[in-house]
Amino acid sequence: MSRRLAVLCSLSLLPWVVIVYPGEVDLVFGWGLLNSSPVHLVHLYDYLFVHTLGPAALPPHLLAWPLSVSFYLAALCSGGLSLVDREDRRLTACLVLVAALSNLRMWWGLSTTGLTAVPLGAIGMVAYTWWFHTADLRRVLPAWDETSRD
Repeated sequence: MSRRLAVLCSLSLLPWVVIVYPGEVDLVFGWGLLNSSPVHLVHLYDYLFVHTLGPAALPPHLLAWPLSVSFYLAALCSGGLSLVDREDRRLTACLVLVAALSNLRMWWGLSTTGLTAVPLGAIGMVAYTWWFHTADLRRVLPAWDETSRD
């Protein structure tokens, strides 16, 4: 396994959003929500279909969490294709960035409700993309050419 794929996989171990309440902290991972008071874990599926009235009843910023997970899983699949030399690194980079943007939507929605939240996942995803995929993104996003403007 390449170092790039190992780092991409390790992003699932990083809390994507840290929510700080008075006297407690919640950690939102790609795979679930860890509450500190009392300590318990709620998997993403249970959050969506057991503890709520379903995705249709959730506000948009909370729906950004499973959307971010979906893009991240697609990036993992794309990155996993590197094991058989079939990966398009540009696709992997773009999927990770879209996952980061969706993660930022969740963070922003939580922050506007008065909660203190830290978007560690988005920071990690952008750092991963910058470190491993800068050259790939230059091929996707053409550089601003000063000579081509009228």
